Amino acid sequence: MTKLHFRAALLAASSLLTVAIPVHAAETAADTATSADAAASDDQSTTANQAGQANDKQSLTSSDIIVTGSHTAEVAPVTASLTTTQPQAAVSREFIDNANAASDFNELIAITPSVSISGTANGAGFGETKATIRGFQDGDYNVTYDSIPFADTNNPTHHSTAFFPSTTIETVVVDRGPGNASQLGQATYGGNINMYSRAAKDERGGQVEALLGNWNTFIGRFELQSGKIASLGDAKLVVTGQFLRSDGALTNSPVNSKNLYAKLVVPIGTANTLTVMSTWNRNFYYQSDVNKGATCGTGGTALAAGTQLSADACTAASNIGMYGGNYGLGNDPTKQDYWLYNRTDKTTDFSYVRLQSELGSGLSMDNRAYMYGYTNNTLSGNTGQTVTGFSGSGTSASPYVATKGPVSDVLGYHKLNKYRVLGYIGQLNYEFSMGKVRLGGWYEKADTDRHLIDFDWTTGRAPAYIEKFAPVTATATLPDISLANIAYLQHSTWNQYQLFGEFEFRPVDNLSITPGVKYVHFTRTIDGPVNQKSRTPIDTRGTWAKTLPFATINWQPVSNWSFYAQYAQGMYVPDLSSFYTASGTATDQAVQTQNLSLLQPQTSTNYQVGTVWHGSKVSVDVDAYMIDVNNKIASDTSVGAPANALVNIGRVKYKGAEGQVSYMPVRGLTLFGNASYNYAHTRSASVDAQTAKAPFSTAAAGFFYNRDGLRISFSQKYTGPQYATEYAGSGPRSYRIRPYSTGEFAISQEISERFRIGATVSNLFNSRAITAISNGKTYGVDDQFSFLPPRSFMVDARVKI
Repeated sequence: MTKLHFRAALLAASSLLTVAIPVHAAETAADTATSADAAASDDQSTTANQAGQANDKQSLTSSDIIVTGSHTAEVAPVTASLTTTQPQAAVSREFIDNANAASDFNELIAITPSVSISGTANGAGFGETKATIRGFQDGDYNVTYDSIPFADTNNPTHHSTAFFPSTTIETVVVDRGPGNASQLGQATYGGNINMYSRAAKDERGGQVEALLGNWNTFIGRFELQSGKIASLGDAKLVVTGQFLRSDGALTNSPVNSKNLYAKLVVPIGTANTLTVMSTWNRNFYYQSDVNKGATCGTGGTALAAGTQLSADACTAASNIGMYGGNYGLGNDPTKQDYWLYNRTDKTTDFSYVRLQSELGSGLSMDNRAYMYGYTNNTLSGNTGQTVTGFSGSGTSASPYVATKGPVSDVLGYHKLNKYRVLGYIGQLNYEFSMGKVRLGGWYEKADTDRHLIDFDWTTGRAPAYIEKFAPVTATATLPDISLANIAYLQHSTWNQYQLFGEFEFRPVDNLSITPGVKYVHFTRTIDGPVNQKSRTPIDTRGTWAKTLPFATINWQPVSNWSFYAQYAQGMYVPDLSSFYTASGTATDQAVQTQNLSLLQPQTSTNYQVGTVWHGSKVSVDVDAYMIDVNNKIASDTSVGAPANALVNIGRVKYKGAEGQVSYMPVRGLTLFGNASYNYAHTRSASVDAQTAKAPFSTAAAGFFYNRDGLRISFSQKYTGPQYATEYAGSGPRSYRIRPYSTGEFAISQEISERFRIGATVSNLFNSRAITAISNGKTYGVDDQFSFLPPRSFMVDARVKI
């Protein structure tokens, strides 16, 4: 490797390590990660524009550096590292920078293999989305930010617009597997979405950007880089901000958000680096909390099972009949879907302090303490008739009688979900001639308050006592009538810790074998006067623990070609709904308590093999996987079981094949494509069928051109057929969603060294396909549909400062 290329590799590694390791540590990491460089071409490098699984001793996820063997792989919008030990797709900063500016982190990974996205009906970035990976739903995989897991505390799901807009993201890596033992998360189960924060650069600079789009969309953004500050020991600071507002694609569904982000990197002597990062986000939007799409209806006639649902036959009085696929909320204050009755307001923050230390003799330490918070205040319209109070004395002779308000009154509720999470992650690393040892642990504590309180919109939010209460003769412990306007009022916690150890053994330079083990211990508690579903008082806890083994291998027979294999176990801890029943009777509570004591975490056993090849013009990676899920958690359907009680049933089998390819026919132009086949079958005594919301296949194709200041990109994502609901086990299967695809085109031109203009077109071919169905009580009569949003445009101007 020439001196010039060596220096470029160091700069790339140091800027890519979004947790900002010290320069000499970057040298060690880069040298280790590119140990095959001696035999490689000058194009082999570590690139700052992509992130992937490499062997950075300072990383908890081993995903901060990607090693490429050619310029084709380096500039590809999606690629995999030569040192990966599981299937992965790293999305480049260049792609993120040129994507739709409003895109959330799920939309940024939409073009990667085996990933499908739902929830885009209001336009890209204007509503929360959900990602499915190989059929695993949100909550079945981890999402991390700078190797720190974050998730909701009811269950480990995620709010894609609540924390991290694209201005705070340097790169995203989708690991389609549990990772090594050092991969931490609340759902070490189906995979990982690893985001990395914006890098603090060595050079001083910045930029401001303004974007305008249809639906009265405006986005303003800025980035400021201090560069190295000599008077502060070469400390570096990056600050970014974003403001977004739009009316949205759906009727009466505006959105508004703002974000501030800052990261300070401070070298302490020659062996320590302190990183302090914090981001704050506030957004509000108008969206129904009751409805899950637009109603259709087929004239009151139920459809035959297995009939394909379509928006063509919707009745004139339905949402779709009146507004088409663009229905979101109404404008009539006498209806519960009046837009001003349906507002969600979220405030979040996420911060950490990280100290990385070189201890000498091959030893290093990585310590980080973090916290994040989430507050969701939701006001919603609701159905039903208000109850203003009660008459009667509550005796057998004079029982309580509900006093109902006017039928025309519009009901509503206030819903709160507020949590604060504190955690610490520590890791000790030892590197010697034959490999590396990583030992570490993670502790996390979460506190959550939740409530849902009913009121009457028409009377100015007076209490509406519509919940069930304990009559005078009841044996259940339901709340008193004074609490009949409270659906639930609860406090919950989790306390968890994970301990891990792994040994990356390198018998020869081109072979790494990494066995590992992780111990997971997770305790949930819940208490409150009114529990969800049952509305009984509750004060209980559940604890689950398991030891998980891991083993991976990576072999590079030549410098630009590698093979890998993975064996790993994962687990999914039962979520908060495990503590709910729909009834408050003593019998049902006893059954739920017994079920909870027997409930085991869902577990997965992963087997994966693959290969990565980076040629001078072509880069290819392919893989195959088989995953067995045991202890599937589902509703107890046995005779006499209380509604909503959960038990372990059956298992799920996941298997498939995935591949992606990049081709550079001429310098500056990269063509790319990927595809996957995804089998995800629930298997029990009565059912063997594809699980709900799991597409049978995915594919993507497009190109990226970047030369002489001109950038042009196009991508088209195909999502194969899927089912919206689980199969009942007999007869034709209903709720099939047809395959669909959507594309995005972007173009920009640098007018000078300081000025750039551009445009983005989303859903280029204006597909209005159904992407999700919320099933009603009668098939085809009261189902609700969600659609792809119509074609949208955005123009932007960017000025460097």
